[in-house]
Amino acid sequence: MLQSINKKKIYFYLVSFLFISTIFNNNLISNLKNVFKIREVKVENVKKEINDNILSNTSFLLGENIFFVNKNFLLEKFDKLNFIESISIKKKYPSIINIQTKQTNIIAITYLDQKKYFVGQNGKFIIAKQISIKKNLPTIFGKFKPDDYIFLQRELLNQKIDLDEITRYYFHKNKRWDLYFANNIIIQLPNKNISEAINLFKKFRSKNNINSNTVIDLRIKNRLILRNG
Repeated sequence: MLQSINKKKIYFYLVSFLFISTIFNNNLISNLKNVFKIREVKVENVKKEINDNILSNTSFLLGENIFFVNKNFLLEKFDKLNFIESISIKKKYPSIINIQTKQTNIIAITYLDQKKYFVGQNGKFIIAKQISIKKNLPTIFGKFKPDDYIFLQRELLNQKIDLDEITRYYFHKNKRWDLYFANNIIIQLPNKNISEAINLFKKFRSKNNINSNTVIDLRIKNRLILRNG
Protein backbone atom coordinates (compact mmCIF):
# COMPACT_ATOMS: atom_id res chain seq x y z
CA MET A 1 0.00 0.00 0.00
CA LEU A 2 2.85 2.38 0.87
CA GLN A 3 4.54 1.60 -2.44
CA SER A 4 1.34 2.46 -4.29
CA ILE A 5 1.11 5.81 -2.50
CA ASN A 6 4.74 6.60 -3.31
CA LYS A 7 4.13 5.89 -7.01
CA LYS A 8 1.16 8.24 -7.01
CA LYS A 9 3.28 10.98 -5.44
CA ILE A 10 6.01 10.45 -8.03
CA TYR A 11 3.49 10.71 -10.85
CA PHE A 12 2.00 13.83 -9.28
CA TYR A 13 5.39 15.52 -8.92
CA LEU A 14 6.38 14.53 -12.45
CA VAL A 15 3.20 15.92 -13.98
CA SER A 16 3.51 19.08 -11.85
CA PHE A 17 7.13 19.55 -12.94
CA LEU A 18 6.25 19.19 -16.61
CA PHE A 19 3.36 21.60 -16.23
CA ILE A 20 5.48 24.22 -14.47
CA SER A 21 8.31 23.74 -16.97
CA THR A 22 5.94 24.26 -19.88
CA ILE A 23 4.57 27.47 -18.35
CA PHE A 24 8.10 28.68 -17.65
CA ASN A 25 9.27 27.89 -21.20
CA ASN A 26 6.23 29.61 -22.73
CA ASN A 27 6.86 32.69 -20.60
CA LEU A 28 10.53 32.63 -21.55
CA ILE A 29 9.73 32.41 -25.26
CA SER A 30 7.13 35.16 -24.93
CA ASN A 31 9.58 37.39 -23.08
CA LEU A 32 12.28 36.78 -25.69
CA LYS A 33 9.85 37.70 -28.47
CA ASN A 34 9.04 40.97 -26.72
CA VAL A 35 12.72 41.76 -26.17
CA PHE A 36 13.49 41.42 -29.90
CA LYS A 37 10.50 43.39 -31.17
CA ILE A 38 11.56 46.49 -33.12
CA ARG A 39 10.76 49.55 -31.01
CA GLU A 40 12.50 52.26 -33.02
CA VAL A 41 13.73 53.04 -36.53
CA LYS A 42 16.47 55.69 -36.58
CA VAL A 43 17.37 57.61 -39.72
CA GLU A 44 20.70 59.44 -39.79
CA ASN A 45 22.44 62.07 -41.95
CA VAL A 46 19.44 63.40 -43.86
CA LYS A 47 17.14 66.43 -43.90
CA LYS A 48 14.02 66.28 -41.75
CA GLU A 49 11.67 65.99 -44.74
CA ILE A 50 13.67 63.04 -46.07
CA ASN A 51 13.91 61.57 -42.58
CA ASP A 52 10.10 61.72 -42.33
CA ASN A 53 9.72 60.21 -45.80
CA ILE A 54 11.91 57.24 -44.91
CA LEU A 55 10.22 56.76 -41.53
CA SER A 56 6.81 56.65 -43.21
CA ASN A 57 8.13 53.87 -45.46
CA THR A 58 9.42 51.86 -42.49
CA SER A 59 6.55 52.25 -40.00
CA PHE A 60 5.48 48.66 -40.76
CA LEU A 61 8.69 47.44 -39.06
CA LEU A 62 7.61 48.56 -35.58
CA GLY A 63 6.63 45.55 -33.53
CA GLU A 64 8.25 43.07 -35.92
CA ASN A 65 10.94 40.64 -34.78
CA ILE A 66 14.35 42.13 -35.57
CA PHE A 67 15.75 38.71 -36.55
CA PHE A 68 13.24 38.39 -39.37
CA VAL A 69 13.93 41.77 -41.00
CA ASN A 70 15.17 41.17 -44.56
CA LYS A 71 17.65 43.90 -45.53
CA ASN A 72 17.37 43.11 -49.24
CA PHE A 73 13.60 43.54 -49.06
CA LEU A 74 14.07 46.96 -47.43
CA LEU A 75 16.64 48.02 -50.03
CA GLU A 76 14.18 47.14 -52.80
CA LYS A 77 11.48 49.14 -51.02
CA PHE A 78 13.78 52.18 -50.77
CA ASP A 79 14.70 51.91 -54.45
CA LYS A 80 11.56 53.92 -55.33
CA LEU A 81 12.90 56.85 -53.27
CA ASN A 82 14.85 58.30 -56.18
CA PHE A 83 16.42 61.10 -54.15
CA ILE A 84 18.65 58.62 -52.31
CA GLU A 85 22.22 58.20 -53.55
CA SER A 86 23.19 55.41 -51.15
CA ILE A 87 21.70 53.66 -48.13
CA SER A 88 22.98 51.47 -45.31
CA ILE A 89 20.75 49.40 -43.00
CA LYS A 90 22.04 48.01 -39.71
CA LYS A 91 20.37 46.08 -36.91
CA LYS A 92 21.17 47.31 -33.41
CA TYR A 93 20.15 44.48 -31.14
CA PRO A 94 17.86 43.92 -29.47
CA SER A 95 15.27 46.31 -30.90
CA ILE A 96 16.56 49.18 -33.12
CA ILE A 97 17.02 49.54 -36.87
CA ASN A 98 19.59 52.17 -37.94
CA ILE A 99 19.30 53.59 -41.47
CA GLN A 100 22.00 55.83 -42.91
CA THR A 101 21.33 57.57 -46.21
CA LYS A 102 23.00 60.02 -48.54
CA GLN A 103 20.88 62.30 -50.70
CA THR A 104 21.88 62.56 -54.33
CA ASN A 105 23.05 65.89 -55.69
CA ILE A 106 20.24 67.64 -57.57
CA ILE A 107 21.55 69.03 -60.86
CA ALA A 108 18.57 70.27 -62.91
CA ILE A 109 14.83 70.75 -63.25
CA THR A 110 12.66 69.25 -65.98
CA TYR A 111 9.00 68.60 -66.76
CA LEU A 112 7.50 65.23 -67.62
CA ASP A 113 3.83 65.01 -68.56
CA GLN A 114 3.43 68.58 -67.26
CA LYS A 115 4.75 67.63 -63.84
CA LYS A 116 7.88 69.09 -62.27
CA TYR A 117 10.83 66.76 -61.66
CA PHE A 118 14.39 67.14 -60.46
CA VAL A 119 17.31 65.41 -62.15
CA GLY A 120 19.63 63.63 -59.72
CA GLN A 121 23.34 62.95 -60.05
CA ASN A 122 22.37 59.31 -59.40
CA GLY A 123 20.81 59.18 -62.88
CA LYS A 124 17.16 59.31 -61.77
CA PHE A 125 14.17 61.59 -62.16
CA ILE A 126 12.83 62.75 -58.79
CA ILE A 127 9.27 63.99 -58.26
CA ALA A 128 9.74 67.61 -57.13
CA LYS A 129 7.23 67.39 -54.29
CA GLN A 130 9.32 64.69 -52.57
CA ILE A 131 12.08 67.15 -51.58
CA SER A 132 12.69 70.89 -51.42
CA ILE A 133 15.68 72.50 -53.15
CA LYS A 134 16.67 76.13 -52.58
CA LYS A 135 19.61 76.50 -54.98
CA ASN A 136 19.20 77.83 -58.52
CA LEU A 137 19.04 75.06 -61.08
CA PRO A 138 19.00 75.04 -64.89
CA THR A 139 15.89 73.81 -66.66
CA ILE A 140 16.05 71.07 -69.29
CA PHE A 141 13.51 70.81 -72.10
CA GLY A 142 12.98 67.88 -74.43
CA LYS A 143 12.84 64.14 -73.88
CA PHE A 144 16.16 62.95 -72.49
CA LYS A 145 17.64 60.41 -70.11
CA PRO A 146 19.42 61.68 -66.97
CA ASP A 147 22.59 59.93 -68.14
CA ASP A 148 22.52 62.05 -71.34
CA TYR A 149 22.67 65.19 -69.24
CA ILE A 150 25.25 63.81 -66.82
CA PHE A 151 27.49 62.97 -69.79
CA LEU A 152 27.09 66.51 -71.17
CA GLN A 153 27.91 68.03 -67.79
CA ARG A 154 31.06 65.95 -67.60
CA GLU A 155 32.16 67.12 -71.05
CA LEU A 156 31.52 70.77 -70.14
CA LEU A 157 33.40 70.49 -66.84
CA ASN A 158 36.33 68.78 -68.57
CA GLN A 159 36.52 71.84 -70.83
CA LYS A 160 36.28 74.11 -67.76
CA ILE A 161 32.94 75.65 -68.80
CA ASP A 162 31.21 77.35 -65.86
CA LEU A 163 27.87 75.51 -65.53
CA ASP A 164 26.41 78.40 -63.54
CA GLU A 165 26.43 80.48 -66.73
CA ILE A 166 23.94 78.10 -68.36
CA THR A 167 20.28 78.65 -67.48
CA ARG A 168 18.54 76.27 -69.90
CA TYR A 169 19.21 73.20 -72.01
CA TYR A 170 17.23 71.77 -74.89
CA PHE A 171 17.63 68.15 -75.96
CA HIS A 172 16.62 67.43 -79.55
CA LYS A 173 15.24 64.21 -80.96
CA ASN A 174 18.47 63.61 -82.86
CA LYS A 175 20.26 63.54 -79.47
CA ARG A 176 22.02 66.85 -79.62
CA TRP A 177 21.95 69.77 -77.19
CA ASP A 178 21.33 73.52 -77.32
CA LEU A 179 22.81 75.49 -74.42
CA TYR A 180 21.25 78.80 -73.33
CA PHE A 181 23.60 81.09 -71.44
CA ALA A 182 22.56 83.86 -69.05
CA ASN A 183 23.70 86.57 -71.50
CA ASN A 184 21.34 85.26 -74.21
CA ILE A 185 24.06 83.41 -76.07
CA ILE A 186 22.91 80.09 -77.51
CA ILE A 187 25.33 77.30 -78.39
CA GLN A 188 24.13 74.60 -80.79
CA LEU A 189 26.17 71.45 -80.22
CA PRO A 190 26.48 68.46 -82.58
CA ASN A 191 25.29 65.01 -81.55
CA LYS A 192 28.84 63.66 -81.93
CA ASN A 193 32.32 64.96 -81.09
CA ILE A 194 30.90 67.24 -78.39
CA SER A 195 34.26 67.72 -76.71
CA GLU A 196 35.89 69.01 -79.92
CA ALA A 197 32.98 71.39 -80.54
CA ILE A 198 33.16 72.84 -77.03
CA ASN A 199 36.91 73.26 -77.37
CA LEU A 200 36.40 75.16 -80.63
CA PHE A 201 33.96 77.48 -78.85
CA LYS A 202 36.45 78.06 -76.02
CA LYS A 203 39.22 79.03 -78.41
CA PHE A 204 36.92 81.43 -80.25
CA ARG A 205 35.69 83.05 -77.03
CA SER A 206 39.24 83.54 -75.74
CA LYS A 207 40.04 85.72 -78.78
CA ASN A 208 36.73 87.41 -79.48
CA ASN A 209 33.98 89.29 -77.68
CA ILE A 210 30.63 87.63 -78.20
CA ASN A 211 27.60 89.91 -78.21
CA SER A 212 24.37 89.08 -76.46
CA ASN A 213 21.60 87.46 -78.52
CA THR A 214 24.12 85.49 -80.58
CA VAL A 215 23.67 81.93 -81.78
CA ILE A 216 26.89 79.91 -82.08
CA ASP A 217 26.34 76.98 -84.41
CA LEU A 218 28.82 74.14 -83.88
CA ARG A 219 26.84 71.39 -85.57
CA ILE A 220 29.27 71.05 -88.48
CA LYS A 221 32.58 69.48 -87.55
CA ASN A 222 35.47 71.97 -87.18
CA ARG A 223 33.23 74.91 -88.10
CA LEU A 224 31.81 77.73 -85.98
CA ILE A 225 29.00 79.81 -87.47
CA LEU A 226 27.69 83.01 -85.84
CA ARG A 227 24.25 84.50 -86.39
CA ASN A 228 21.90 86.81 -84.53
CA GLY A 229 19.51 85.13 -82.15
